[in-house]
Amino acid sequence: RTRARRSGRARSMGRREGRSFMRCSCSSGITGPDQRAPPRCRPDLSDPHAAVVTDPYSALAPGYDAVMAHVDYPFWAAYLQSLLREHHPEAETVVELGCGTGALAVSLQPYGPPPGGYAYRAYDGSPEMVEVARERVRQAGRPVALGTLAFGEPVPGPAADVVVLVYDGLNYLLDLDAVTALLVSVRDVLAPGGVAIIDQSTPANSENHADGFDDAGETDAFAYQRTSRYDPETRLHTTDFVLTLPDGREVTETHHQRAYALDEVQAAAEAAGLAVVAAYDGFEEDDADETSERVHWVFARADDVVEAA
Repeated sequence: RTRARRSGRARSMGRREGRSFMRCSCSSGITGPDQRAPPRCRPDLSDPHAAVVTDPYSALAPGYDAVMAHVDYPFWAAYLQSLLREHHPEAETVVELGCGTGALAVSLQPYGPPPGGYAYRAYDGSPEMVEVARERVRQAGRPVALGTLAFGEPVPGPAADVVVLVYDGLNYLLDLDAVTALLVSVRDVLAPGGVAIIDQSTPANSENHADGFDDAGETDAFAYQRTSRYDPETRLHTTDFVLTLPDGREVTETHHQRAYALDEVQAAAEAAGLAVVAAYDGFEEDDADETSERVHWVFARADDVVEAA
């Protein structure tokens, strides 16, 4: 069992669990709120008779927020802020990886110190998701800088007090070498004394909710059918989205994620030069264990922990 090591007690936010196994990352370069991300090859929808299979989040992006409407991002941001009050109350700068459409960023950024909140940079591997995030940030009037960045690539810009990666982003990396490479990039961008808060979905989540991941619905951008399957032998979770566009064309996105055990993630973190500060069960203040469906890890640079000792 991985036990949380803390100087005090984090405030419990109540048990809420977003079970959907979803998120992604793939390029690099940060832009301000009013600049556009560099172009990337997008799905070719010019042939009305062609069945299109495309990268995760390229076609899903315009309707992603409607598909994920059940996720309470303000609640999630409040929980993360409770962890920051516990583990780094003096934090001023935040880097978010796997930021998606920016829903967490616009909720968490104002919690930073006055007068303007956190100095906040947010990245995602999908340019399409970043474009949606850019519009959200503009409408919210939040000073969040946005960019595209693949997991594991060096994070550009200055070091940050906090790195955040939540909602299963780590699970999109399908082997532990890739997880370690991601965590190395996290360590490298952390300022001395900084912390990283990274969550993961566990095998218990997929096993306990094997019948709870399939659904269908409509958004302004498309109708969708989501089907999901989990292989307990490989711990590979596969989700297919079939999107029907307003003109009748269909686009399919397939998302692959792996459910990792706690000891695997802890070993990858240690190999990356990070130390475990805490591991929380879901959205609670309790210690995570093998029955936890979601784990929020708090990491620090290992050399900071050694110096503090």
